[in-house]
Amino acid sequence: MLSAEQAKALHDPEGDGCWNPKVCYNRRSHARHRDRRNQARNRQRQTTVLEELAIDISEFTDVWTAILVVYRPAGTDTPVHAIAAQIWQGQQQVAVVQPIHCMGLVPSQVHAYVRKLLALLDEHYGIRKFASQERFDPELCPIRPCIHHPMSER
Repeated sequence: MLSAEQAKALHDPEGDGCWNPKVCYNRRSHARHRDRRNQARNRQRQTTVLEELAIDISEFTDVWTAILVVYRPAGTDTPVHAIAAQIWQGQQQVAVVQPIHCMGLVPSQVHAYVRKLLALLDEHYGIRKFASQERFDPELCPIRPCIHHPMSER
């Protein structure tokens, strides 16, 4: 914050003796302009455009997949609230199996329903197993009326 003359007087050989003209001018300039340089660097980082790489996915457009959608609370042994399915061809969703409530069904009945669902998918689309399973909270159950949405009954 001192001027160059004040810094020299304080740090020259009559002062504490640390003034070195080869280094100190650059250090002082750097300290004076630090905010401006940091601001320019930040602007540069923000305006840097990332390169987008395109991958040819045309060979995957004919791939049929099914996703089992299960509405159940988090945990390992929680009861299944509802079951649905989504059918995809490539990146496009082409069909949906509407959810059904599983309240009152024992696990063997839930498994029997899933087997029926897979038989239907095999018959229509040649899908023999689910590609993945998505778990959603029962609060997101779209079926009305639902025990988790008592206001929707009115």
